[in-house]
Amino acid sequence: MLTRLQLKNPYLKKAELAGILYLIKENPGISSSELIRATGLPKETLRSFKVSVANFLESPTGDAITFKPDGLPKDLDLKPYKWTLLEYQDFDLEQKLSTIRKKYKLEPKREYDQFFATIKTSVSKAKVLMDKGMVEDKAIALIGDDDLVSITLALMTDKFGSITVFDIDDDILSSVTKICSDLGIKNVQTVKYDARENISENYTARFDVVMTDPPYTRSGIDLFVRRSLELLGEGYNKYLFLCFGNSFKSPEKTLKIQEVINDYNFLVEDRIDKFNRYFGAESIGSASSLYILKVTPQTYIPEKPVSTTIYTYEKDVEDTFPYVDHYVFKVRNVPSRVVESKKMLTKVFGDFCKLHKLSVVDTKITKFKGKGLTLTYVLSQSNLTVHTWPEYNALHIVLVTCLPIQNKTLMPKTLGKLLKTDSIETVSVE
Repeated sequence: MLTRLQLKNPYLKKAELAGILYLIKENPGISSSELIRATGLPKETLRSFKVSVANFLESPTGDAITFKPDGLPKDLDLKPYKWTLLEYQDFDLEQKLSTIRKKYKLEPKREYDQFFATIKTSVSKAKVLMDKGMVEDKAIALIGDDDLVSITLALMTDKFGSITVFDIDDDILSSVTKICSDLGIKNVQTVKYDARENISENYTARFDVVMTDPPYTRSGIDLFVRRSLELLGEGYNKYLFLCFGNSFKSPEKTLKIQEVINDYNFLVEDRIDKFNRYFGAESIGSASSLYILKVTPQTYIPEKPVSTTIYTYEKDVEDTFPYVDHYVFKVRNVPSRVVESKKMLTKVFGDFCKLHKLSVVDTKITKFKGKGLTLTYVLSQSNLTVHTWPEYNALHIVLVTCLPIQNKTLMPKTLGKLLKTDSIETVSVE
């Protein structure tokens, strides 16, 4: 049965399918939203799953999901699936935070891309900071705190150095201040701050750890990572705890976020999939991953423009434009026997395409006076264009793809080996 189900649900592993069936079996009447929150799987994925098991359900179109009494095969061995590899449990702390949230009644604001995390997630965020040694005697900054992690940390321990909450939302700031006053929590301060504005020098390079759950756009992640590094500054044992969620049907968006992280030369010490759970945000499975990023001597803020169009509803050009990988290579000192030979060049770039999983649909070769050639490859992913200058032993290569390139960091090495040169200049075009 699981094999047949996987054919209809190609994005899911057999173990995940068994885990979903187990949850429904053990929780008859579970709602679609509860199942999304439990698994961290996107709404569209679970919708397709429900269609694939419709014959086994009492009400295939209803929100409550229950199997028919004789719906599942009796010999089907179902086991729970561990949807995230790290989970925390602290009933007392969760109860305290639940009471606080009910009393102060904060509401998420769509204009700030807010989706409130579950109580368990707020506790988990505080606990993972503690386990990583990022609480005791540390200066902690939270860029955005609609989950009240600052309060959760203060309920856990009073041994932190300081906690500073930076937030654009006046209601969040006033609530944190009022809660601290009511509970006698000290050494927590709030700062009204819009990440699209520069940070005051009073706060730069003052913190040991930053935690942030920014808008899930490339420009949003880029801007909040920049601000976080400005707060951290240089030094050892400094960390950024960054949250990001995305449907796994669009892995290229996650790859772009990984590129942002690499732009700043952070060390990815850990990435915990589906660590955070939310009320709402069902298109990304009501879940996001936690990236634990360490500052190294090589970590720096690159000199590049950063967009301030950061929210998901603003339709930033970068986020609405189709996925593109665009590389330009300037190659020098290519042996004459290679650069002047149509046969050798055709073999070189045929091998290049094979090594990097680029599927060639059509090829055109144009010869110019002076022995120069232009090779144009139409790819199923887009196109590759090569122009030669034999008199300079040089080539200019442009590669554009609409899908991620296999082993793209190795492309200069591949070209160098195939073209018999180590003189290659590479530019990645945003």
